Amino acid sequence: MSIFSNCKKIFLDFDGVVVNSNKFKEKAIEKSVFMATVKNQRCIDAIDYFNINAGISRYKKLSKFFNQNEIDTIMKIYSKECNNFFNNAVPTIGLNTFLDFIKRENRPIKIYILSGGEKSEIKSFLKKNNLNKYFEDILASEKSKFDHLKYMQAKENDIFIGDSKNDLKVSIQIGLKFILFEEYKSLKSFPSQKLINENASIRTNNFQTLINNFIS
Repeated sequence: MSIFSNCKKIFLDFDGVVVNSNKFKEKAIEKSVFMATVKNQRCIDAIDYFNINAGISRYKKLSKFFNQNEIDTIMKIYSKECNNFFNNAVPTIGLNTFLDFIKRENRPIKIYILSGGEKSEIKSFLKKNNLNKYFEDILASEKSKFDHLKYMQAKENDIFIGDSKNDLKVSIQIGLKFILFEEYKSLKSFPSQKLINENASIRTNNFQTLINNFIS
């Protein structure tokens, strides 16, 4: 029986799952912080914290280290970098094939983006790549992933596809099945081997390998 057989909702992380953006974002936040502030240990610690905690809203992460004026300046630079990147980015390998399969073969399943990123950036990327039609909603930084999943009443047969330790941890908290993507991962935010072995339902590279090995 397929992992999707009794599933009603699928939640897709954005960075590292829908788009190969983790490495870009790590460089972009470093550039943004150093442009907006004086380079010191606080900035270095903030950048490390930001990248280790992928999947949490950028504002929440920055607020641990910077005042409001600094946050506003950093986010303005960072958002501009992200918008430029997403204007030229493409979906990850096999995403369209996977979405077509789910919509064709499993009509009751609803698909959502679940991300710590900004809704406007995600919406723009989906529109540019003609992906809007596949998704019920974009669940982004206005709430935590945990709060989104609670509000959506995610159940044990529902699935979260992610690539970070925070993605896996929130799936454990809610009680969802978790599919771990590896091809576009960040080593800074990737879950430990122990956490993976004990909690991930499937471990795969991308959507194409998921289709080849676990669906076809």
